[in-house]
This record gives sequence, C-alpha cells and structure tokens, in this order.
Amino acid sequence: MEQIKEVHILNHTHWDREWYESFEQFRYKLRNGLRYVQELISAGEIENFFLDGQTIVLDDYREVVSEKEYERFLSLIKDQKIEVGPWYLLADEFLVSGEAMLKNLEIGIKTSKALGSAASIGYLPDTFGHISQMPQILKGYDIQHALIFRGAVSDSYENTWVGADNSKVFTFVLPLFEGYYQTFLKHKDFMEKTETYLSDKAPYLRHNKALIMNGADHTFVSRDLKDRIMEMQRQYPHIRFTQSLMSQYLDAFKEKDTGNVIKGEQRDPSKIFILPGVYSTRSYLKVQNQMCEDQAIGMMEALNVWNNGESDSAEFMDYVWKLILQNQPHDSICGCSVDEVHDEMETRTQKVLSAIGQFTHDHLNDEYPFEFIDSTVENPYLYLVNNTPVSEMYTVNASIRIPVPMDLGSIRLSHDDKDIPFDVIRREQREEFLHHILAEPHYAEYVIYDVTFNLHFDGVEVKRVRIEREAKKTYALEMKEADHIENEFYQIRWGSQGLSIKDIETGVNYKNQHHFLSSLDAGDSYNYSPPVNDHLSTGRLMQVSKIKKGKTFESAILHYELEQPASLNEDRTGPAHETVTSHIETTVTLNRGKRLIQFKTKVVNTAKDQKLRVGFGTGTDVHVSYGDTAFDLLERETLRIKEYDMPKNKEAVMNQYPTYSTVIAGDHQLVHRGLQEFEVERHEQSDMVFLTMIRSVGWLSRRDLRTRGNGAGPGFETPGAQCIGTYEFEYGLILGQNNMSLNHAKVMRQPVLTQQSYIFKKERNLFKQSSQVIVFSSFRQKDENSFDIRMFNPSSEEAVTTLHFGFDPEEVTKVNFNGESIIHYPAKREVSVSFQPKEIVTLRVKRTFDY
Repeated sequence: MEQIKEVHILNHTHWDREWYESFEQFRYKLRNGLRYVQELISAGEIENFFLDGQTIVLDDYREVVSEKEYERFLSLIKDQKIEVGPWYLLADEFLVSGEAMLKNLEIGIKTSKALGSAASIGYLPDTFGHISQMPQILKGYDIQHALIFRGAVSDSYENTWVGADNSKVFTFVLPLFEGYYQTFLKHKDFMEKTETYLSDKAPYLRHNKALIMNGADHTFVSRDLKDRIMEMQRQYPHIRFTQSLMSQYLDAFKEKDTGNVIKGEQRDPSKIFILPGVYSTRSYLKVQNQMCEDQAIGMMEALNVWNNGESDSAEFMDYVWKLILQNQPHDSICGCSVDEVHDEMETRTQKVLSAIGQFTHDHLNDEYPFEFIDSTVENPYLYLVNNTPVSEMYTVNASIRIPVPMDLGSIRLSHDDKDIPFDVIRREQREEFLHHILAEPHYAEYVIYDVTFNLHFDGVEVKRVRIEREAKKTYALEMKEADHIENEFYQIRWGSQGLSIKDIETGVNYKNQHHFLSSLDAGDSYNYSPPVNDHLSTGRLMQVSKIKKGKTFESAILHYELEQPASLNEDRTGPAHETVTSHIETTVTLNRGKRLIQFKTKVVNTAKDQKLRVGFGTGTDVHVSYGDTAFDLLERETLRIKEYDMPKNKEAVMNQYPTYSTVIAGDHQLVHRGLQEFEVERHEQSDMVFLTMIRSVGWLSRRDLRTRGNGAGPGFETPGAQCIGTYEFEYGLILGQNNMSLNHAKVMRQPVLTQQSYIFKKERNLFKQSSQVIVFSSFRQKDENSFDIRMFNPSSEEAVTTLHFGFDPEEVTKVNFNGESIIHYPAKREVSVSFQPKEIVTLRVKRTFDY
C-alpha cells in the first residue's frame, strides 16, 4: 500500500432496470436515489456522481418527475457534476447482435454528448464476459478506454486490450472478486476495510493510482463521505484522496503505458463467475429478441433505404430500437430475473413486432398499393423485396387475393415471361377485412391462394411477378406415402436411429442426425448444474406424417415422444419417481435449389428441472468447433474431462459455448434463431453437436450448485423459468465444409417480403456482394440520398468482396462508426473492398434517388 500515491473515489450506483424486482419497483427507487444524489451534490456533501455508463436512466427518471425536477438534474450533468454514457444501457455482450450494440452506443453517445457529458470509456462493469470485437467497436466510436470485470483476468490493473482485429484499447481490469461492488466507505470500520482493499489491489497497480468504486447494485453513497475522506487523508498523508468523475480518472492516465496485454474474448471464470448457463435460460426470450433484431434490420431499416427515408421515420425507428434494447440488459435477456420482469419483456417484444409489422405493411402498400375498394380493379402483380445481398435461390411464401367474382379457379405465376413453378399450400374463400387510414374499412369476399415457390435473387433487389387467373381447378398440395424426401443436394430418410442424410453430390451418408436428449438440471437461472445421479432421456420417433412432395419443396412432419422424469427428487440429487411425456413435432423441409435443410420444431414441454437438446452426429471426433458472436467466429475446444464440484466462489469451466446464429462442427454447419448455447459431446460412442432448446429451472439463484460455489443473486423461486408449455424453434443444417458461410443464417432468418398490387413498377436492384467469406450485417439509411452497408470478415486471413450496385453511386466511402471518412473508393457500379482479418467495414454510399 505504501506505493499508492493517488486514490480516486468514483461515486456511482450500478443500476439494473429490472432484476429481482420489477422495472416499476426499481424505477421508484431510482427516482428517490437520484433525488438523494442531487441533494448531496447541492449541499456540497459529495462532489460528483457517475451514473453507471448508461443514459436510459434519464428516460426512466424523466417519466416520473416534474419537468422542473428533470431539468434541475440535467443542469448537474451540464455543469459536469454528473456523468452519463456512453451506452444507452448495459447489454449482455453474447446474446445480442453486433448491430444492436452499435445502436446502443449510437443512442447513448448522442444523448450524453448533447448534455455535455464525456462519453469516453467503454464501461462494462458487470456483463457476463466480454466479446472479442469490443475493442474494435469502441475504437470505431473513438472511445480509447474500457473498464471490464467478469471474464477478464490479468496480473495488472492497467492493460492494453487487443481485439480480434488488433484494435487496442487502454483497459482497466478490475482485479478483485468484489469488482465494482465496493460499499465499505459506508461501513463503521471503513478505515480498516479501505486499508485491506488498497493493500489487496496495490500489487496490480502499475502507476500507483487506485480507484475506489464507491457504490454497488441499487445503492448510493453515504452522507458523510466528505468527513470520511478527510479522516482517510489524515491517516494516510502520503496518499492524495479525491472524488473523481470517470473522465477525470482517465485524465490521470494520459500518456501512461499499460502493464499487460489481454487479447480477444474474455471468458475466464477463475476470478469471478461468468454465469454461462444464461445462454440457454428462458430460451424463448432469445428467440423473441432475435426476431425483433431481424425485423428491425431486415425489414424496418432496409425498407427505409428503399424509399430514401421519405417516410420521415427516424424518430419512430429510434423508438423501436429503444424498445428492443430495453430487453437486452444482462439480467433481462439472460433470463435471470423474476417472472414479472420476463412477462414485461414479452409485452415489449409484442410492441416491437407490431410496430415493425405496421411500418412494413404501410411502406409496401404505399410503394405498391393494393386496390380493395374498387372490386373491378385487378391486382395482377406480386412484388418481391429481398433485403439480403447474397446471390442465391430464395424461398418465397405469399398469399394472393382474388375477388370472388373475378376468380376462375386457379392462378398462374410468371417472371420475365417465364412460368414460375409453385405449390398451392391452401386455397380457400373467406371474408377479408381491409383498411387504410385514407379509406374506409372494407369487408370483401376473396379467394386466397397461399403459395410457395423458389426464385433466384442476385442480391438486394425487387422483382415483379405476374399473376394471371386461369379457368381450371386448383389442386392444393396433397400428402404422400414415402420413406424419404429429397432435392438436388440431399436425401433424407428416417428410422429408429434418427435421420439419415445422404449428400447426393459426394455420396457421403450422415447417420444419427436430429436426436432429442434431455438430462436433469439442478442449477438455477445462471448456471447449469447436473445432479449427482443424472438421468438421460432420449426422444423416440413415433410417427412420420404429412409427407409432401411438391414442385418446389419436399417436407415431412416427425413426431417424437420424450418420456422423462417429472422433476428432480426432493433433495435434488437425482430424478423424481414420477415421469411425464413431452411431445415434439418437427417439420423438416428440402427446397428445390437450396442446400439448407430447414427444421421447425414445436416442443410441448411437461418436465421440470431439465436441459433439452437437439443433436446431430458428426461421424468423426470433433476436438474443436466454431461458434459466432458479434462480428466474429471463434474456435471452441471440446472439453472431454469435466469438473463440476467447485469450492466456494469458484465456477466450473463448462463445455457449453455461446453462439449468435451459427455453429460449425466438422462437416456440419448449424444455423438458428435464438438457440444460443451449443456443445460438442460424445454420445453413444460418437461425437454429436448439440443446440440447447430448453433449460428448465425453478430458481433465480441457489447456493447448492455443483458448478458454482456460491449464490449469484437472491434465492427467489421463478416458476416461469421451468418453461412448462409450448415453444417453437427454427434451425437449419448445411453439410460439407465447402458449402459453409455465415451468410446462410442471414438468408434463413430474413424472408423475402411480398406485396400484391394493381400498379406496374419497374424492378429495382440496390446492391449485391460477391464473397461468401465476407459476412453481410446490415444496410441503413443515413443522410438524405445516402445509406450505409456494414459487413465483416470473420476469418484470420485478408479477404475481398466486390459490391455490385444497381445504380451509379456518387460517392463510396469507408467510414468509422461515427461516420468519419477513412477511405474513398472510386464511384463505380463495381467496387472491390479489401478486409483485414476480423475487420468490420462500414461503407457509406451516396446516390441520386431517381426512382
């Protein structure tokens, strides 16, 4: 402790909006806490306060206080007594998209800078580990510092954090188990505890400047802080004690070097729990979150580019994004809160999907209107909007309306005067309710043709399909008797050993595919923990029904029964005597011209205290696999030897890993929506790659886990986390390493949008990319007549893609996340862009909007 020369005291609170109590309960406490902070600052009892690196607390506070009180609080920020930002909120890093993280920073930085608050540190005090690309994200916003805790282990407090792409950020690694949670300055024995803390921390300090983070979860500083600091100053005259804002603390390290280098992803549990069970807790929340992200990026943002932002919807889209982000704090998206919190999350999800759905409907109908008032007007065009820049065969699902008096019994579809093979899934006559705010509501009788077909798209483009009425009978697709389904690439057979998938091009037959396994789980919402006497249950394929063999696809419905223990026994050491049967129904589909095998699974779960997985036999030993996180793809070691029984304050290293959308294991690539935990494990003498579908647990936190030697939160019961009920999941499989690309997940998760119309408009091309190595992330409207395209290189080698534009661009510029120019490219219809290993690239494209 003698070498410490400066102690900076950061007065703060770590503010979870919702966790072991509901949002509204916490918000009332927030109001009172911020009033208390204002009182202390105004009275000179504390000098300043750091508001947890997030600006959402301002929105929450503003809604429950008077305008006068809110403005008084803002004045303290403008007077640099309180600092906020740079985040909108503190989201989990492994369970949200890279685009959501960028939007999070964009909103937070805009708010904090408008208030004159320094948004200068990537403040991440309690997220459950840290992604490999965080340094690149921070540097892209000109943030040069970070503060991290869980998952980061270093023998130095001051570090250079080197990201996946070699971006470097000066990073403080909180070295002690307590991390940011430091309340000892409020205690009677604060002098002793301060000495102990500084003595424990001193060996990690390179520049003799210690930080006391005076605060914790939902708690605030003591009134007599000034007196306590004076007493510490008298006790330790060789140390200068000051209350510092975060920006002032950073100034103390100007031109200082760091003591150590940490690299890439930070997921080491040896110092403090990283709580990896949250990747699969309440998986329905992960599915819903990714549905919201997919629609925000692939529908709302993309359609706004198509009409050049003419709908004037920037504020509306920020509102939608804020709703999405409000479900992404680590205690929320991780599923480790009380049931009331997650019920409210589902309400937010419905708000998001309803808002984006109406935005999409109105945009498409404004651009390609459907005439429903005048029944004599035909709507003979079907416009298809594809918002993924990958050249591929896409599946289109559409509902085509024909007024009953005009219907001849059937329809014909064509593109460029060539017939499109399609299948009619359903044809029925029914009353439709149609309305528009500029026309009266209208009821009319239509014949509805629900059709599906496959069409090749070069990239982001709009195609126009012709609908013609035909005087003949329509035959909806009927069921067949068969023992397999197939397309040009695969043949799938079923039996007692699961599915057998033959790769037609290579002749390789992949056996033991698509198995359901359930094991017991004596854990809680934070950590999986197997009981001492585990029990494995295997789903049995009982029946195959509704086999369809159409012009454009073949499919079958697989019916499984899973007999399993109803729960753990009373002492949680093994299975209960009672058993239940869960029913699982999977639709497996092969589309013509597509390599992706699609699975849609409905699980009727009746069992508690379990972990349900779907597995695919790899055929060979898989010692390393790969899973994607935000803007990256990482190698994962298969852990063969597992140690579960942990001493106090220690956490087991688990074989379960995070995945955002893709898993690669041997010849298997799995893509999914929301199945964000995977593992490779030996089962019946061979390796299988598993996605976790449901993890049923009944407690927020427990203190008797084998895999974690202490609690992780209050010991509240959470019956909703048992996930009893019906849940649906979507995932896909691509076989063969030569056929793999992270873009497959984007294609699966971004459907082609459809709109029937009476007007004729020309087809339109926006852009496409040439490389399957380079991964498409998003495109978004920026200033008038310009939009951004974001892509990234997940590989460790330099890579190039060529962008082909469907118009003559005026400018093509590489920019950072702040929009500042880095490289100017020739303004041509074809632009080649080079990517360094792991690089995220944002291109700003300026155009003349002439259509």
